[in-house]
Order: sequence, then structure tokens, then C-alpha cells
Amino acid sequence: MVNWLRRMLRLDAEEAIDLGLDEQILHVIGRHWVVLLGRLVPPLLSILIFGGLALYRALGGVFLATDSGAPVGIDLINALLIAVTVGLILLWFALFVRGKKARRPRNIVVGVGAAVLLLIWFRYNGGRVFYVDALRYSDQQSDTLNVVLMLLAVISGIFVLFTFYDWLNDELILTNQRVVYDNDQVIIPRLLEQRVQEQIFLEDVQDVNAKTATYPQHILKFGTVTIRSARIGGNIVFDAAADPIEMQRQIMNQVKALRKRIGTATFDQMIEERVYGSKAGKPKLKVTIKQTRSMQSLSWIFLENPEFNEDSGTYTWRPHWLFQLRALIGPLILLLVGLFSVAVVTSTLALDALLVVLFTTVVLLAFVVWAAWEVEDYRNDLYILNPNNVVDIEKKPFGPEDRRQAGLGAITNVQFSTTFISNLLGYGDVILETAGAGGKFTFTHVPRPNEVVTVISDYIVQFKRGEKAKTLDDTVELLTRYHEAQQRHNELNAP
Repeated sequence: MVNWLRRMLRLDAEEAIDLGLDEQILHVIGRHWVVLLGRLVPPLLSILIFGGLALYRALGGVFLATDSGAPVGIDLINALLIAVTVGLILLWFALFVRGKKARRPRNIVVGVGAAVLLLIWFRYNGGRVFYVDALRYSDQQSDTLNVVLMLLAVISGIFVLFTFYDWLNDELILTNQRVVYDNDQVIIPRLLEQRVQEQIFLEDVQDVNAKTATYPQHILKFGTVTIRSARIGGNIVFDAAADPIEMQRQIMNQVKALRKRIGTATFDQMIEERVYGSKAGKPKLKVTIKQTRSMQSLSWIFLENPEFNEDSGTYTWRPHWLFQLRALIGPLILLLVGLFSVAVVTSTLALDALLVVLFTTVVLLAFVVWAAWEVEDYRNDLYILNPNNVVDIEKKPFGPEDRRQAGLGAITNVQFSTTFISNLLGYGDVILETAGAGGKFTFTHVPRPNEVVTVISDYIVQFKRGEKAKTLDDTVELLTRYHEAQQRHNELNAP
């Protein structure tokens, strides 16, 4: 069972994130099974209640039966109920001593006592709270109430499956480049899901804390994993995690290995380039995500999204094409209403053909101008990523422009969020947090936001490694100059 859950978590993690260049998933954890049990309590109780009531009624069971037979008098159950009544009387006197402060509890005791006395009287005269007679109540098996109860039990069973799926979709994912917290809220699997992802690059991880706060948590191996980064407010907290100690160990091992690997590779490459003059060719960037392509006849309206310049490695995103369609609703309404009005006026007033052509031309011209304005406004909202920075451009046609730009080195976090509807339609918001005063960059309503996050993350990783190489390059330059100076002064061959 444990191995099966691990495989399911791994498969879901592979679907949740798009891996970047040379990236692979190393370890995945989800919520502990205790969380699943807690979430399953309401739907399982619903199954027991609705299913049990349906079965009870199918067997001929009724409640509060008045014609069950002869009076029972004081039987064992009635004797117990009388004892309960005596206890309630004693409790009422104990509360009465406390005065006005206990007035409300006394009233509750009186109400409960009255209900118990009524139940005693009901049973004394032959009534039954629960009564089964399969012959007398055989028509209950398929009546409307029983059908509703069985339907509610089936719906509760479906909620059990949804609860399990929702529990399985919260996970903390470790790759050889980053730590990703994938948080899903599921209503209908694969259709209505809300997704939020947070991530921290391994280069930015400062510390990982794993905490089991109580003895039960320690014994059952569940607790909280906190990944701290260099950025303010950029920590990832994953509570109720399964085996948090193991995830802490895995993350820190990868952080140490990455730092060692990057340092060794960078030093070797820099020595080869700076000392021995060999130049390593840089890999040419290629498009790595899907593009929204349009039919040739509609390419003048619906552009490829994103556009990719292979020479410069620049991505250009626009909002999802649905928002271009939404912007064209107004012009289309104007066109339909205008043409309808022209037709009504023409038939009513018997206008001259020249006036009909004139009015129709005005309507068509207004439609074309407005639609062209909306198309141009849509095209001018650009989200640009190149190997050095990100640019957010909002521009009105022939008008004002709001252009924001930030270097990739200033970006401290990349995440995306979707709503239930946007996740179904394939778009969402990508949020880029920066360390400077520029605040957040939001790529609004971009298609396939998870893929956008992957590409941006890959660019940031490459940029940060390049910046580190530039810093170390100064050190190599100094050592090279020192070596050359030693040669000029014959210090290397000196005895």
C-alpha cells in the first residue's frame, strides 16, 4: 500500500510540473495518511447514516411506531430512562443552588428531562422508537424516501473518491534544480481544479527545518517541513507532511551536491577558457513549450502564443486567445444591433437604397474600427522573457504605455495560480516576485501557466549560474595576471 501511494505521488508530480533542461524529479512527499483519515470522516459517516437508514427501511424498519403491540409497562429500557430522569432532577437541584448564573443550564436540563419523560410515556403505552416489521412495511424498499437515501449514500461514496484524489494532489516535489510546493483544490478531478504552485531554487535554499511537534507525530512520522530561502517572506511551509525528516535530508543533500557540482564545473571551465584559451560553445536556445497556433486564414487575428525568437532566445507571451474573443464581443454586438436596426428602419420607412447603403456602411465601418482597436489593444499587452530580463508591457493603441522591466537576477520567486474555471480552460496568472522596489510582475491570463513557470525558472537558473561565473572570472583573471607577472620576473624557475 505504501509503495503504491508513493508511485501515485510520483505520477502526479510528473503531471504537476514541467521539467526544465536537464531537470529530473528526485523525491516527492504528500500529506500524511492521518490527514486523509480526518478528511474521510464526514463522507464515510454520511455513507453509514444514509446507507444504514436505507437498509433499515428496506428491512421494514420505522421510527416512533405507535401500533407495535400491547403496552410494555416498565421494562429494562424504561427503567434506565427513569434512572436518567432521576439523575437530571439531581443535576437541576445542583444547578439551582448556583442561582441566576446557572439559569440557562437549568433550562436545558428541564428540556432534556421533559423529552425523556415523554419517551418513557410513549414506550409505556406500547410505542417503539425503532420497530421492524418486514411484512407490514414492505412497500418502503423502493419508495421515494429510500431512493433519495440511497442516492445520498452513492454521492457520499463519490465524495470519498474525490477526497482521496484531493489529498493525493498536495505534494512537495524535489528536483535537481528546485523545490516545488504543488497545492491543488479539487472539486471534479481533471475538470474543476484550482492550482497554486510555489518554488524555491536550490541555489536560494538557506535552511530546511523538519519538525514533529508531538509524540504521536514522531511515532507516525509526520510533521512540518519549512524551506527557508534568502528572500524575505519566500519560505515554503508544508504541514502534515509524510516523513518530513527524510525530505529534509534529501533537500540538504541536493543543495550541497549542487553547490559542489556547480563550483567544480565552473572552476574547470574558467581555467580552460581564461588560462588555456579554449572557448566552450554555448547551447543554442530552442522553444521548449507548446505554442497556440491558429489556422492560416485567422493568423492575422490570432497570433502564435508564445512567439519565440530562436536567435535571441526571447519568448513573447500574450493573454489567452479567449480574452481576445471577449474583447470582440462589444464590436460584434454593435454590428448585429446596427444591421438589425438598419433592416427595421428600412422596412418601416421604406428608405431609399442609397440611404440603406450609407447606414450599412457606417455600421460596418464602426464595427471594423472598434474591432481593430480591440485586436491592437490585445496585441500590445506583452510579457517578454529573454536570457537577461523580463519585460511587462501594457500599451493602448496609439496611446500611453506602461513598461516594466527587471533583471533575472532580481527575481526571487516564480509561481502560478489558477481558478477552477481558468484551470479548465487552460490559462492562469504567473507571479514573479523581485527583490527590488519594483514589487511583483504578474503575467495575467497566460496560456499553460505551468509551462511558463518552467521556462522562466530555467532561464533564471542559467542566469544565476552565469552571474556566479562572472564573479569567479575576476578571481581567475587576477590569478592569470599574477602567473604572468611571475613569468616576467623569472620567479617560477627560481631556485
